Amino acid sequence: MVCELCGGKLENFKEGSAQGLRCADCGWSIVTTHISGVKVDETNYEVGCSGDYKNEVHIRAVSEVTGFNFLTSRKILQKGRALVFSGQAMDVLWVRNILISAGLDCTIEPDFNWA
Repeated sequence: MVCELCGGKLENFKEGSAQGLRCADCGWSIVTTHISGVKVDETNYEVGCSGDYKNEVHIRAVSEVTGFNFLTSRKILQKGRALVFSGQAMDVLWVRNILISAGLDCTIEPDFNWA
């Protein structure tokens, strides 16, 4: 495709919630809205996790996503697999990333297609 103003090459782009075509030479563009599916997903997901109750990194990650103090989070991990969060996709993605980066094993129900 070529630019209707200068004949230059048009390139596809996606930035935040916008997508479109932009001329590499003169900067002319045509833009439309692009909202990611994860932002409009209204499904209620449940996040469970399991980890080592003696591992401080695991305990702190559970504490961060649940809002519970250190001791309560440690007790949660002692139980084995436990529900630590329930919410919509954007928040679930944030929780999942915290748990995974801390090395915890996490599950999401129903199937979570945004990871």
